[in-house]
Amino acid sequence: MKLDSIKGRTFIVRGGTNTGVYLFEDNSALIIDPGLSGLRPNKMIKLFEENNIDLKYIINTHEHNDHYGSCNQFRKKYENLTVMSSEHAKLYIENPEVFSNYIIGGKTNEFMEEKLRSKSLDKVQIDQTISEGPTILNGEDLGVIDFKGHTSGSIGVLTKDKVLFVGDLLISEDIIKKFDFLFIFDIKSQLESLKKLRDIDFEYLVLGHGKLTITKEYSEELIKINESSIQKYINQTRNHLKEPTTLENLLKKIIKDNNLKNNYKEYHFFKSSLVSLISYLVDNGEVGYLLDDGDLLYYIKTK
Repeated sequence: MKLDSIKGRTFIVRGGTNTGVYLFEDNSALIIDPGLSGLRPNKMIKLFEENNIDLKYIINTHEHNDHYGSCNQFRKKYENLTVMSSEHAKLYIENPEVFSNYIIGGKTNEFMEEKLRSKSLDKVQIDQTISEGPTILNGEDLGVIDFKGHTSGSIGVLTKDKVLFVGDLLISEDIIKKFDFLFIFDIKSQLESLKKLRDIDFEYLVLGHGKLTITKEYSEELIKINESSIQKYINQTRNHLKEPTTLENLLKKIIKDNNLKNNYKEYHFFKSSLVSLISYLVDNGEVGYLLDDGDLLYYIKTK
């Protein structure tokens, strides 16, 4: 394990979830998205010790435990550590059962808990919430950007070196080729956040997952790839709703048409994303519903 330099005092520790590291002038550090609990955080702690780095801050870009799950491991080592997130993310991070209940659509069960909790530690406490705008840490300015869409609490972090950490706002080309039905809470906000990303002054962009560090020039191509993936499923949903269809039958068609492999958790993730797609079309005035013999059917309105 090593600190890979991106620019200036901004680094990355690569992994299943990429972790950003910003070193202040006094060799203390901020990390962005510590990742899951387990061996990797212990290796990071050892790396910091070898380089005399004192960890002062953690910023979690959003409320999924593959990004925040190891916060408590770092807190055990660094007693004065300040753990941060957006206000919306704090609700889910401090109460992980809320996320499980939201995905199920009611009280969660052991089938979901088995998938969601197997790699996470105890509940994480958020010490400080942050919102869009300049944030001063250890006497230095960092930029926090509201990137809601993937989740309601998603944010990005821009360092003084013009390196932007975006969490799961943007998905790498390699990953999107394999898993293009993206997990999105709010389609409209996601599309607006992708548009917003175009106007931010950065030189390098770090994805939550993937091996590449993205240049400003390449980011435009990747934004278009992500937008196209979202539009693909919007169009499929429109097409399948030409005839009144239940949510379950619509989901079955989406899964079969795209050969989407899934387990219990992933099925519910797909269902959640599909509900978000339908809500997007409802808000656009495109979709109506009817009740027929106990079935709730959605359909595309005729113009």
